[in-house]
Amino acid sequence: MAVAAPMSGEFAPMGDQIHRGVELAIADINAGGGIAGQKLEIDVVDDKGDGRTAVAVATNLAKSGVRFVVGHFNSGASIPASEVYARMGVFMISPASTNPYFTDRSGKGKNLWNTHRTAGRDDVQGRLAGEYIAQAFAGKSTAILSDGTPYGDGLATKAKAALKAAGQPEKLMSKVKVGEKDMSRLIARMKAKKIDVVFFGGLADEMATLVRQSGEAGFKPQFIAGDGIFTADFPHAAGPDVAGTMFAFSLEDRDHPDAQSVVGRFRAKGFEPEAYTLKAYAAVQVIAKGIEVAGKSEPKAVAKAIR
Repeated sequence: MAVAAPMSGEFAPMGDQIHRGVELAIADINAGGGIAGQKLEIDVVDDKGDGRTAVAVATNLAKSGVRFVVGHFNSGASIPASEVYARMGVFMISPASTNPYFTDRSGKGKNLWNTHRTAGRDDVQGRLAGEYIAQAFAGKSTAILSDGTPYGDGLATKAKAALKAAGQPEKLMSKVKVGEKDMSRLIARMKAKKIDVVFFGGLADEMATLVRQSGEAGFKPQFIAGDGIFTADFPHAAGPDVAGTMFAFSLEDRDHPDAQSVVGRFRAKGFEPEAYTLKAYAAVQVIAKGIEVAGKSEPKAVAKAIR
């Protein structure tokens, strides 16, 4: 089994969460005798949160004989990697990738047998955000922004549709380039249009830049985003005007009664199992249960058993 996630760069904290979740789940399974008497081992590989790197990682893992992968983190990494895994007989389950296309490709006529997730979906997350904005900020002017990634576009599209369905279409829709450092022109456009609410479909770095530079320009709308901004560094990077920023995420895993033993053991190690940690732990549980139900560890049989 392998963990494929960003272990360096901006998203390394989430990669560490995934690694730790998988690591403890495997330790627990091995302490109970393993699966069918066999102990589990993991390889940990860094995909840097990048699609091209993820494809190379996927190819190398498959060639090395790995048949089960927990990962990747970014939808933009999971989607291209999944094509490689599917061709080479590898089962994958992501604790974080939320773009619907990752697991549901019926619109393209090529559903993959091997894609699974323990995270939610952007068609739900984006719709929720749009419906919330329409209800909580009725009559306010909304801007919808995307960073142009599969994740960002998925959120923005669904939020836009929900606002339209509620009779409150956005006043501005625009894109932000990944890595953009100067958002002054976009901020000026939003100020001119008297935008009250900004929904951002994208990741933490660009959102932090947007919030910080907006505050510096005297533009202080209500910022709302998806789960892509859920990083430890985001509040500091966004600056003092981050106060009040909202984002969507699933129900708090750490509050679930069944998770208390696992949460306690993480905390005893000095690690707080936030965000994707328990979703990664659960991903290993799903694989183990699939093997148990299938009665064998052949990836396609396990995928069929899980579904």
